[in-house]
Amino acid sequence: MQSICLEAGVKVVHTPCINKAPISGSTRWLNDTPFIQLTGRYNRNDSFWFTFFHEAGHILLHGKKDIFLEKVEYSDKDLIKEKEADDFACKWTLTDDEEAEILAAAPLEEDDIRNFAEQFNTHPAIIIGRLQHKKLIPYSLDREYFEPVIFE
Repeated sequence: MQSICLEAGVKVVHTPCINKAPISGSTRWLNDTPFIQLTGRYNRNDSFWFTFFHEAGHILLHGKKDIFLEKVEYSDKDLIKEKEADDFACKWTLTDDEEAEILAAAPLEEDDIRNFAEQFNTHPAIIIGRLQHKKLIPYSLDREYFEPVIFE
């Protein structure tokens, strides 16, 4: 992923999570180069990909002067930009329409999750993580789909 992004002119780095700094990712520009920094905060494939696309959304949608950090209080204008970046991440991981289709099929079995993941070209962990985040399914469900993210 880092080399693909670099070919597009975007630098992506991974840093360890810093104690008492609840940040999964940040975006900023270094001179004219967009820079995405991802941490090992959650170290789960679903969180990683949402964070990556959220930060990529800031690069594609917002100005070079902005710096975005997760879990930091922002002005109303910046809250709008955070929502836009969230929507961008949803577009690339699991859209609201896809989520609605999944929820309409409830109750869900493990095979349903796998079938929807294939249908929507996403990973089952993305679906499970989204539904858990929205408190629609318990955090104990289907944990085997969550995988650690390893940077080399």
